[in-house]
Amino acid sequence: MKNISTLFFSILLITAISFSGCKKDEETDPLSCNLQTASTTFSEESLNVTYKLEATGDFTISSFFYYDESGKVEMQNPAPQEITVSLNNQKIMQAGAVGNVTNGSLKVSFKATTETSVYEASDQCSQSTN
Repeated sequence: MKNISTLFFSILLITAISFSGCKKDEETDPLSCNLQTASTTFSEESLNVTYKLEATGDFTISSFFYYDESGKVEMQNPAPQEITVSLNNQKIMQAGAVGNVTNGSLKVSFKATTETSVYEASDQCSQSTN
């Protein structure tokens, strides 16, 4: 009877040790991102500027803004996108976004090219897990 008790206790101890070595995968908290490019002005009479909102991985985007001819344009819950606008009287270029990312990235950018100048800026937020 003593051998059976010892055997039972040994099996129980080995099982407990085996399960204590297992770890549940820890979930990664989303990284909060508040993106904003540099505000840039231009002196040319007019130009076309392309704004981009890009995202990879697991993300949510709560807002995105950029400047067009009428001023600041704000979008709520947008999808990643590329927008090209013509600027004449409005001389400011800037973009920004607010969102969260888990194991991925969010990026806002703009680019405008004239015969004599290239204007571009970007801001990015990323998180990766191993």
